[in-house]
Amino acid sequence: MKTKSVGLIALIVIILASGGFWLYQRSSGIDPQTSGKFGKDYYISFDNYYYEIPKKKAADDQIVAGAQFVYNNGMSTKTNSLEDLYNDGAIGVQPIVPLNGDDAAFEFYLNNTAKPAAATSVGGEAELTITERKDGIKVAELIAKKDGQVLRRQLIVNLPQVVAVVTKDDSEAFKAIGASVGRASDKFSSYEDLKTLAVSSAVMLKRRMFEAMFAQAHPDLKEASSVDEINRIADRSKEIFDLEPKVYGINIVDNEITATVIFFDSKKSENSKIAHLSFRFADGKWRLFTLRLPNGLVTGGAE
Repeated sequence: MKTKSVGLIALIVIILASGGFWLYQRSSGIDPQTSGKFGKDYYISFDNYYYEIPKKKAADDQIVAGAQFVYNNGMSTKTNSLEDLYNDGAIGVQPIVPLNGDDAAFEFYLNNTAKPAAATSVGGEAELTITERKDGIKVAELIAKKDGQVLRRQLIVNLPQVVAVVTKDDSEAFKAIGASVGRASDKFSSYEDLKTLAVSSAVMLKRRMFEAMFAQAHPDLKEASSVDEINRIADRSKEIFDLEPKVYGINIVDNEITATVIFFDSKKSENSKIAHLSFRFADGKWRLFTLRLPNGLVTGGAE
């Protein structure tokens, strides 16, 4: 998957460098499955999995690279450690290993790697149960205990890219996420286009291609802002443009797509910066609706 992502970014850079915007426009095209309406809230990972976001919950993919944490809307979280997050009731979702959906390889991994690691992590013991969902996908429940107390619960789903849902408490939200985890490219006919939309937009942002982004923007953003205003907020956040952008996935909430762009500082990770892009459907395409940089915001809606 990482190799594919690198290839995609390289392709985008080549096309953008040649002065073409076909990729950006194509990625915004209408999805014949949804036509801009998804019906539910989802997180779609670019490791090719998705899950439904339970009601009154939010999925955050900027705390740990490549993983997400689901917690209550508006909840203030402590992020000094993963233990803090789990103690606050957060639910982690992360890709583990690619096993191509092979059940024998999945069970071998569980018994020889996942279960011993779970026991070691808490300095106790681990219990493993493997079942099959209604859709035929194997799911493991892995419970880590110490002195009889449950410290960590995992639901591990055997997709081509194995996915783990991790928590401390056995909540309904935890069960619902585990039951909904599936392969994104099977669920969403526009998966590759949505991925391309987010990644190409991040590359265009890095290259300060604001005129091109604005030309494809949502009518409400065009009415509320301008290319000059985008340049002004970019100048106030100019430190991000020396860093490399990475997008791990997208949130779909209320039929709006949002993407977190992490600008990594390879020398000092604590100096990494965050930008946010949101897109709304208009005239048959997903169009930029909000751009939030570290020191400024332009949006087509109320701030």
